[in-house]
Amino acid sequence: MTLAGLELIKPESGDVPSDFRCSKPEFAKYLDADAAYDQGQKMGKVYWAVVGNKVVGYTVLAMGSVDKSRQADLGIDTYGPIPALLIARLATDERYERQGVGRYLTAHAVRLAGKTTMDMGCRIVLANSEPDAVGFYEAAGFVRFEDRRASSASAGWHASGGRLGEAGEDNGEYIPMYIDLGLGELKLSEKGSAQEWR
Repeated sequence: MTLAGLELIKPESGDVPSDFRCSKPEFAKYLDADAAYDQGQKMGKVYWAVVGNKVVGYTVLAMGSVDKSRQADLGIDTYGPIPALLIARLATDERYERQGVGRYLTAHAVRLAGKTTMDMGCRIVLANSEPDAVGFYEAAGFVRFEDRRASSASAGWHASGGRLGEAGEDNGEYIPMYIDLGLGELKLSEKGSAQEWR
């Protein structure tokens, strides 16, 4: 089920929705406290999923890379840092969960990475998933890195609170996941998952 009337907008750097509620308070806190700063400093780009004038979800996208320690998962033998798009934040208002908002925002990130490959290097889409969100990312076509250690793929970012370059308030437990865009053309399913890249 996908929420009717769902649209994507890029807010002005100082805009903050007044009524965003998330089952994980640190994601609402980030939106209130740090999203405008990160966007103003060009450290991440905020996108809102809206219905009418109501913000029902958001994502923050940033540049990332995959270092040599993780490249074996990609079948690449000791290349330099591999360019990537990082889904640094992804949250849905708790009143709109399980209505396709997260899928919509994830599909946008994958499409944007696919378009970026036409103009510059962007081989991978990265996401650092909290343990309870792994199934969501797997349904969107992401797979887990074999090695769960933190790497330059996240550049110190954790899935909880804080600015994009800061560690979160928890123990930093997350599962690094990715979609390898390879060298072809991205095809998305109707649900917005990455079906194939050929």
